[in-house]
Amino acid sequence: MKRIFMLSAVLVLLSGCSSISVRRDYDRTTDFSQLKTYAWEHAEQPETGDPRIDNDLMDERVRAAVNRELAAKGLVAGSKSDADFLVAYFITYKQRIGGSSVSFGIGTGSYGRYGSVGYNTSISDYDEGHLTIDIMDSATTNTIWRGVGVRTTYETAKPDKITKIVNQAVSKILKKFPPK
Repeated sequence: MKRIFMLSAVLVLLSGCSSISVRRDYDRTTDFSQLKTYAWEHAEQPETGDPRIDNDLMDERVRAAVNRELAAKGLVAGSKSDADFLVAYFITYKQRIGGSSVSFGIGTGSYGRYGSVGYNTSISDYDEGHLTIDIMDSATTNTIWRGVGVRTTYETAKPDKITKIVNQAVSKILKKFPPK
């Protein structure tokens, strides 16, 4: 019974490593029900100097996912001059150091008198990707809504996996936009 519990705990911890955590903030004075049309703030994503970010393939993935999510909410893409709001996104990477328990062992002594529980912990560094989506008032360009998704990144992921991760992140970030 203890082994099943320990194994379940390890699986839950490991599965949490690949999830996307999201936080949101918005201007409570904005009437989001009036927002119907949008445009992208930047026709081309601004260069950052980081080749992981300055990537046309990633730009296409993020923009397609945002456009799809906003369209599903009934919002219409248009020209910047006619838009009710503007959309921008930013990607950043932060290096983190983390530890994880990777193995457990349970043992008993002779006649069941002695017992032990052991585990092995490893420490490693990894990159954490941050995708920020800003919604701005088109008249003032002030941010009226911001969503940030954070996830551990893997540089060895295949294109289909990267697309799936971007789609999940954008969907989760925009899930509560516009706020009610």
